[in-house]
Amino acid sequence: MPISRVGEKIATALQDQTVTQDEAKSIIDTATAEKKWTPELKAEVEAMLARPGTSFEGTAKADLQKFLASTPTQKDLADPAVLNKHTTNISWNPVQDGKLFVDGVNYDDVAQGYIGDCYLEGAMSAVAKSNPKAIEDAIKDNGDGTYTVRFFEAQGWNQPTKPVSVTVDGDLPSTSPGSTPYYAHARDSKELWPGLIEKAYAQWKGGYEAIGNGGDPGGMMTALTGKQGTYVANASLTADQVYEKIKTQATASRPMTASTFGEDQEAKYTNTGVHAWHVYTVLGAGEEGGQKYVELRNPWGFSEAGHDGKDDGIFKLPLADFMNLYQGTSFGG
Repeated sequence: MPISRVGEKIATALQDQTVTQDEAKSIIDTATAEKKWTPELKAEVEAMLARPGTSFEGTAKADLQKFLASTPTQKDLADPAVLNKHTTNISWNPVQDGKLFVDGVNYDDVAQGYIGDCYLEGAMSAVAKSNPKAIEDAIKDNGDGTYTVRFFEAQGWNQPTKPVSVTVDGDLPSTSPGSTPYYAHARDSKELWPGLIEKAYAQWKGGYEAIGNGGDPGGMMTALTGKQGTYVANASLTADQVYEKIKTQATASRPMTASTFGEDQEAKYTNTGVHAWHVYTVLGAGEEGGQKYVELRNPWGFSEAGHDGKDDGIFKLPLADFMNLYQGTSFGG
């Protein structure tokens, strides 16, 4: 019984025990479209080539043999479990023509999907802003359809972190082949790194359900950089102290995130463009026209305070509003 679209094409070609050049081309095109040339798929073609009594017209056999020899085998690894509420509408699909990085690493690459892990996406964006090389160094393309992501596991306060490597394949959860990944993805539809880091983190922690219902952005920055940081409740400092701390952190190229209050204070956010129970990347702080501000990014990649006409999630918030709407700031090491 055919186990794939390639198998279906093979079964059709073998119905009359003669494989034409057009049928061989269809098999090759279908295998190429799979975007994951697994050992199982190769075995199906090899079995057809070795099948007794089968004839091949023209260059059909040579074309198939050349394809087998020139196409590297891609591994298909077990995927972490999706959110419980998505088990019926999510499948695992490769990103067509996907690349690990497109034009390098940028903090604005990151886009959160339909999962409550803003702490992870905000932290990824923060690290990409402060030290894009840390992201590049954290993920390796193994050349066989898999990627190894290196995280750091905290061993206790002020103790050295321990590196942890997690290997995943390139499939990402989506509603259908060719559609945008349902969870973390990049603004450029071909760029893979945000979705792969999120997938590897889910694999490490026991599935998307384990990481998709809130978390600690400071701990996530440590997991990406290996450096421990601090959390500051904004109310514990004056506005000017928070402002200076953000400026100092930005000058030192260290990552930062800021967290809003919980949903029990959602009324506070009415008509502000800022959302309750959400983590934002802190890009820096500055002063314009005598007014101090904090620059932030919504990891959704849209929805922001202000009216700059871009709706890219990046905005400048007056310092007084920042102190009122954000309960704390996480400073990475």
